[in-house]
Amino acid sequence: MRAEARQARRRHMRHGLLQLSLLLAVTGILGRAFQLQVLKGAEFREESLRRQQSRIPLPAPRGTIYDREGRVLAVGRTQYTLAVATEQLGEDREDREDAARVLREVLNLRPEKARRIASGDDEWVVISGRHSAVQKEILQERIPNGLHFTQVVDRFYPRGRLAAEIIGRVDIAGNGQSGLELSFDSLLAGQPGTALVRKLGVGASAVSVEEDLMPPIAGGDIYLTIDAEMQAIAESVLEDAIEASGAEGGDLLVIDPNTGELLAAAGRRVGQHPNLAHLTAVTEPYEAGSTLKPFTTAALLAEGLAEFSDSVDTGTGLYHTAGRTIHDDKPHGRLSLAQTLTVSSNVGMAMFAERLPKGVQFSYLRNFGFGTPTGLVYPSESPGTLRRPAEWSAQSRASLAIGYEVAVTPLQLVMAYGAVANGGLLLRPRLVREARSQDGAVRWMTRPEVIRRVISDEVSSELRAVLVHAVTEGTGRGAGVRGLSVAGKTGTAWRFDSELGYSGGSYTASFVGLIPSDNPELVILVKLDKPSGAYYGGATAAPVMRSAVRAALAGSYWSAPPLMGEPEIPDEQAGVSAGQVPTGGPYVFALDAPLLRANGENDRRRLNDAAAVPDVSGLSFRAAAKRLHEAGWRVLVQGGGRVVSTQPPVGTRLRRGEPVVLLGSGRSPPDASTDGSGRQ
Repeated sequence: MRAEARQARRRHMRHGLLQLSLLLAVTGILGRAFQLQVLKGAEFREESLRRQQSRIPLPAPRGTIYDREGRVLAVGRTQYTLAVATEQLGEDREDREDAARVLREVLNLRPEKARRIASGDDEWVVISGRHSAVQKEILQERIPNGLHFTQVVDRFYPRGRLAAEIIGRVDIAGNGQSGLELSFDSLLAGQPGTALVRKLGVGASAVSVEEDLMPPIAGGDIYLTIDAEMQAIAESVLEDAIEASGAEGGDLLVIDPNTGELLAAAGRRVGQHPNLAHLTAVTEPYEAGSTLKPFTTAALLAEGLAEFSDSVDTGTGLYHTAGRTIHDDKPHGRLSLAQTLTVSSNVGMAMFAERLPKGVQFSYLRNFGFGTPTGLVYPSESPGTLRRPAEWSAQSRASLAIGYEVAVTPLQLVMAYGAVANGGLLLRPRLVREARSQDGAVRWMTRPEVIRRVISDEVSSELRAVLVHAVTEGTGRGAGVRGLSVAGKTGTAWRFDSELGYSGGSYTASFVGLIPSDNPELVILVKLDKPSGAYYGGATAAPVMRSAVRAALAGSYWSAPPLMGEPEIPDEQAGVSAGQVPTGGPYVFALDAPLLRANGENDRRRLNDAAAVPDVSGLSFRAAAKRLHEAGWRVLVQGGGRVVSTQPPVGTRLRRGEPVVLLGSGRSPPDASTDGSGRQ
């Protein structure tokens, strides 16, 4: 009995322990559930929500860059990359095949990539390239699930590489890397926004929904001083000149001397990668040679140390001074100061420069802007080199007088000539006219800014009159344009070689022209680096300016001023036959009659001849514009891609100088990621 009682007690104890264990287990489970669902429920719900959604940045559209007339040069463009989640397209193969067919229709998808989507073997298929908002909308309407777009903002250039060195470039993230894109990056960039992406559902049925939390703010716009049509002329003429002369590169600048605005700025270096190109007229100084002689002359006149009628005897064209020999290309004998500048005598200019104290000579060169930055808003502007008189040698005064021992940028030089053109005022150069916000409100604008008065109006007028003779009678004869009075100066400078010094046999040829001479509206600088064959500035650079002016006149980009009594320079007397390509120089836009305007006439006379508008369909805008410019018509552009038609239509007889509108296809060039056919 006792044994049975003990066994009963043990069973009862085991049952009690089991019940207690179950009670404790249930209590633990309930406690844990209470902890998870009540005490930490909010935390876990927040974590679950966090895993189902994420915040992504929305890039801001970059501001637009316009030329002075509102023509678009660079614009921000929103596009999308695309990845396809094949499991989300549908459960059966038919759904995937339908989606692949739509993608082929809309995106011109390659067959092999369409097969990968239809098979469903790959969980994700990335579609290469970038796609427009219109394509995105069409695809999302026809394929509701499985498409995952990522917004990308890039840069689009409707006029190709026109003014590329001025505009600069951006990196893949849209940040300015060079040119004005870098200088005005904070203004153009805008402010990125934020989007919330939620994942709804699980597995193959899961979809992602994007919601804008904070929309991006687009960047501001800037309007340049550059004229796109004049810029196209400058680039085309410079490229032809470099090819024809065999030069290693060159620069061409066009400015308005009365405002300091750059109307065109072109620079080319043979073999340079386009992405590394920059505005060399601002960043690369050189020894300018004889184009600096007018500034020594200006100092002599302004200080009353010489008059144009004063003369020196240049003898046989050799002048020994301070242990060196300065020579002319031929003997000139006795020359007045005016004749010295006209024939560009090195000997005569060095002899006249002896009248200038060192400090005076230095001060005038510095006041004309040499040896210091111009203040242009552009990255990495070079100040050039102008040593102080304490660092000069006994030869420096003569060297500086003829354009050596001083390094200047083309921009510094053209602005200095601008002071001669406008009556003696050195202006700050301008590339940007104004900035506007996206609603069109003007944020700020620039105005003409005078840095200093360098010479009097009287001295500048006298100097321009002599520079006219440098074109009609002297070294700049190749720059003469029928019907226009041009003042200017040529330069042919030895290039310094680190091993051979100045005897390396290479030169820099240049010309600076003021048009018209009595009241200049344009100053044009042309520089060619290491031209082969004929290397003198008068034989190479001067005809380039001539071509640029003629092209501008033929396209009606500039109203030809009256001659104000200056004689017409026939092409033959200028050394170039009408309509013919000068040896070693670029093409010339031939005009059949002088472009004259009588006193009191508001518009220059149009040429009387008319011709039929040619068929330029299928050509690039630049090639079509060049052909029409050569024929004497003004060119306007609408659209992008290639030319599809003209207005007025092909065959319409139109007077020279009238406008012809080129109508484009409206499509941009194929993306770099495609094979050229549009396939990806």
